[in-house]
Amino acid sequence: MIFRFGRFQADDSAFCLKIDGVPVPLEPKALRLLLYLIENRGRLVRKQELLNTVWADAAVTDSALTRSVGLLRKTLDDNSREPRFIETIPTAGFRFIAQVELGTEEPAVSEPVPTPVPDAPAETYPGTRSQLLLAALVIFCLAAVAASRLLANRQRSMPIRSLAVLPLDNLSGDPSQEYFADGMTDELITELARIPNLTVVSRTSVIAGKGTHRSLPDIARQLNVDAILEGSIVRSGGRIRITAQLIDAHTDRHLWAQSFEGSASDVLTLQDSVAQQIANQARLVLDPSPPRAPISPAAHDAYLRGRYFFNKQDFRHSLESYKQAIALDSKYAPAYAGYASALDAAATFDIGTPEQLMPKALIAAQQAIQLDPQNGEAYTALGSVQNIYEWNWTAAEQNLVRGVSLNPNDSIAEFKYAIYLDGVGRVKDAVTHMRRAVQLDPLSFIANRRLGATLYLAREFDEALAQLQRTSELENQPASIEKYVSLIYEQKGDQDEAVQHDLRALHEGERQLDTVALLRVYQQQGWQPYWHARTRALLKDSPRSCTAYEIGINDLRVNELNQAFDAFQHALDTHCFYMTLIRVDPLFDSVRRDSRYVALLKRMHQ
Repeated sequence: MIFRFGRFQADDSAFCLKIDGVPVPLEPKALRLLLYLIENRGRLVRKQELLNTVWADAAVTDSALTRSVGLLRKTLDDNSREPRFIETIPTAGFRFIAQVELGTEEPAVSEPVPTPVPDAPAETYPGTRSQLLLAALVIFCLAAVAASRLLANRQRSMPIRSLAVLPLDNLSGDPSQEYFADGMTDELITELARIPNLTVVSRTSVIAGKGTHRSLPDIARQLNVDAILEGSIVRSGGRIRITAQLIDAHTDRHLWAQSFEGSASDVLTLQDSVAQQIANQARLVLDPSPPRAPISPAAHDAYLRGRYFFNKQDFRHSLESYKQAIALDSKYAPAYAGYASALDAAATFDIGTPEQLMPKALIAAQQAIQLDPQNGEAYTALGSVQNIYEWNWTAAEQNLVRGVSLNPNDSIAEFKYAIYLDGVGRVKDAVTHMRRAVQLDPLSFIANRRLGATLYLAREFDEALAQLQRTSELENQPASIEKYVSLIYEQKGDQDEAVQHDLRALHEGERQLDTVALLRVYQQQGWQPYWHARTRALLKDSPRSCTAYEIGINDLRVNELNQAFDAFQHALDTHCFYMTLIRVDPLFDSVRRDSRYVALLKRMHQ
């Protein structure tokens, strides 16, 4: 049996998948999964049924199923958020939703019909009939080539509205220079993002293309862009050479290629030149950059190291590199902005306490703005500190909005602004800006997870579950996913599921805790004793800036309000990030009218 849907044909007997009649490589388990879903189209097929059917000969976990679904979506160019073929039913299973035509053989391919040749004397049309047919076929092929070129030219006439910059290849021959190539890619993305009406995909998503062998059209489809910029960079003897080429994502045609070379101290001019050429090719207008003084190559090198370590979430080394850049050039605004962002992130990841790090971040961001009033990253960092540390809501919004306007393609700016919007109770606006952050960085695990959390705060629980399921397909980080899934089931009134997912999060993220003993407590004693036991486990663990908040939430769950509000006051003392969100967090619904809750808001100037 052959199942036809869209451009695809799944052949059960030949055990293959074809696109427009051309076989495509696909792992056997993924193809078997696809065929089973198609055979059961329109019906919810639960995960366990799929595991029992497709993986009957092996003991596997849900991760194998999740991986195979991800492969199918990539092959079918399907979008999990707006699926055309495979719909995810959060925590339950999957459903094949496309219309399917059945057949038992491939459709016949029509042969081109040659133009009829009128009867004529042999001397007028010398040659055999086969020669005449061959000539007609050549004419047909030439016409087809001309038509395809015309179509390509028409497609090229459309302006480029979205772009992905693939990581620049390091041609220095020195693997230790990888940070330089990655850092220059980041700076080039930032520079291109200045072009009005051009969407530039953020680095987290395009970095997924580094070192892979996927075709450029495949990458473009996954990132939903019109064009791709790829190239290379080499640094030698104080000189930098960038080679770049622009490729039409629809036709895989090279539109433009050029090399740029200059001294290391004039690297900003090189970046401006590349951006201006891309703007020309995209038929868009880029305002010229204001004159910028040459920068210290050593300071720029240290700054790129700071960005490199920041992107790898190695915040200790990132902070050291940014501090070195500032020491080498005290007028280098991007180094101050990067330092402020790294301090903010380090506080969030408990590299230091907020009291130790946030005042420094505030000063660094202000210094960056003083040196360069057009530095969007500095405004975003400043607004973030004012939001989650100072609770200065008015100033925070002004600076976060300014950061978004200066860097309209910066997913982090949208991310930070969404957190502010949740903090002041504008949950629908928060969801809108988090969706924009994901649009700018579609393969970012952190952005997708935060969208799930934002939907939870907006009480869109089913949509939040679906979003978290999609996020789990990007990276295997169950601890941070299961935490939010547990909260959602708690709000839906399913305590069994809430505890199961909470235990999974603990098992992955807090391995020192005895999750087997905690499960036994729940099974034998119930909901409230479980959270009492969780609190005792937290108290034995090393305290973090938000430990008091977690204890307060557990006390709230068991209705021990005096202890809960004491813990929340301590969480405010330590500037726990989560306290910023208590205005909208469903966990606080039971105490909205309690005077102690009102006092918490007042202390945060709300």
